[in-house]
Amino acid sequence: MAGKGVKVMVLILLLLSTISGIAEAKQLKIGFAHVALNCPYYLAMKATAEEKAKEYGVELLLLNAENEIEKQIKDIETLLLQGVDALIVNPVTEYGLRPVMQKVKEKGIPVVVIDRPMYGDYLVYVGIDQWQAGRLQGEFIGQLLGGKGNIIEIAGDPGCPAGKGRGGGLREVLSEKYPDIKILATYMAHYNKAEGMKAMEDAIAAYGDKINLVYAHNDAMALGALDALRAAGMTNIPVCGVDGQKEAYLEIMKGEQYKSTVINNPSEITAKAFDILMEYLQTGKLPEGVTKGGKVITGTILVTKENVEHYYDPDSIF
Repeated sequence: MAGKGVKVMVLILLLLSTISGIAEAKQLKIGFAHVALNCPYYLAMKATAEEKAKEYGVELLLLNAENEIEKQIKDIETLLLQGVDALIVNPVTEYGLRPVMQKVKEKGIPVVVIDRPMYGDYLVYVGIDQWQAGRLQGEFIGQLLGGKGNIIEIAGDPGCPAGKGRGGGLREVLSEKYPDIKILATYMAHYNKAEGMKAMEDAIAAYGDKINLVYAHNDAMALGALDALRAAGMTNIPVCGVDGQKEAYLEIMKGEQYKSTVINNPSEITAKAFDILMEYLQTGKLPEGVTKGGKVITGTILVTKENVEHYYDPDSIF
């Protein structure tokens, strides 16, 4: 009887070991509540997230909010129901996700916010300094126009926290140092090239030769504006953008109409966010030097014809 008891005990231990091994082998699920997929920048984030998920051997569940805060709320609720172990969030607006993020917090799901700042309880924000991007362009534009002129501004989405910084930083510099530079009008183009082109066509129809420069909140819209300006024969109007898209770099290298951009590398941001999240899941700790609720700021660098060749990479995703 004793021998049978020992065998039963061994079988039980083996069964428990097997169950434990299955539990340990459970594939982690990472949810990605993405703001949109309507421009190369957001698509580069998606591609990088997919690469990192494959690298870590985790399942990536990515949902596209299509720039709608209501949809993003539902997306996050869906991801919670799907049993995600962690979340990456690129928020539509800064404050719109507060109720659903409280649910995330109550479930103990760790969150890394990327690209756009967000109010709430999360591990860390990863992205550029959006206000500094605007300030860098404000200083460059002020000098380029010699302290006087009229700007057409092409912004992304209403209420977008990235846009608040990119527009606010510009205005801060113009107000303090270049009061004779005026913003004629601001058009919304949702970070999309085709919409940027349409916005520029509308601006040309409304303001014509009063326009001295175009500042777009991302390179996709700036490239669309550039197409509209060229079609109208306005090849003397300088264009400035943000993001560091390689097509913008190519235009800057020509030394003609496209004058500047600010680096906002979507692949670097997404990869860093993924690495931080995975280290936290694996160790229960943030990487050294990263503070809970703090910011990991990636390079926020002005790029012009003087330094563009240093940053241009023809093989980059973005």
